[in-house]
Amino acid sequence: MSLIKAVFEDENVLLGFTNRWGGVSQKPFADFNLASYVGDKKRDVWRNRNLLVGELGVSEKNIVWMNQMHSDKIQVATKGGEVMGTDGLVTDQTKLILMVLVADCIPILFYDLVKKVVAVVHAGRKGSFKNISGKMIAKLQSEVNSNPADIKVFLGPSIQKTCYEVNQNIIGDFKNKWGNKYIHKSKYLDLPLLNQAQLMSAGVLRKNITVSDICTHCDSNYFSYRREEKTGRFAGVVMLK
Repeated sequence: MSLIKAVFEDENVLLGFTNRWGGVSQKPFADFNLASYVGDKKRDVWRNRNLLVGELGVSEKNIVWMNQMHSDKIQVATKGGEVMGTDGLVTDQTKLILMVLVADCIPILFYDLVKKVVAVVHAGRKGSFKNISGKMIAKLQSEVNSNPADIKVFLGPSIQKTCYEVNQNIIGDFKNKWGNKYIHKSKYLDLPLLNQAQLMSAGVLRKNITVSDICTHCDSNYFSYRREEKTGRFAGVVMLK
């Protein structure tokens, strides 16, 4: 069984998402945890990553992952390894695997069909508030002269508006900026809808945006920080072939 559920794949690219199954990590990280910073055994994390690259047919040295900061920072990736202080990565390099690691935040994958460039974004509450999705489109325009109409975007499994309850101070911040547009039943946030709107404001066509309706808090096939707190991370994965 494949470790990656592809949401877009052709001769040029693979974009997809893992879930929590198929790896070697033990509880509470059982079992396909790909994050090295959550308390899991480093040996098990790297065994899981080796399973991932084995499926993709590349070296473990080709994985790029972020030291995610809940920021709106975006960097260009040219080689494997950890990229510090960022929540977005862009590359035009083949055989380089970009990973975004999540357990309720939105893993967002980007593919410019014309320029043959891929990108990933970690969109939590803070990054979404700072419009990291829209800034990724601007980054693609400045780096490779992307036309937003050529970019396909996939928002992966994340905590949904029925479960993402926040305090009233945060509700107030969102209300001051957008009114009630992204607030559900006075105490929940709808981050997928916010990111979709930001992408469309940046020029991405609605037909090119796919939004998962899987709620990580409800679906035990995915890691959820809100549900378990001490848990692993699943991944959004992109690779130019």
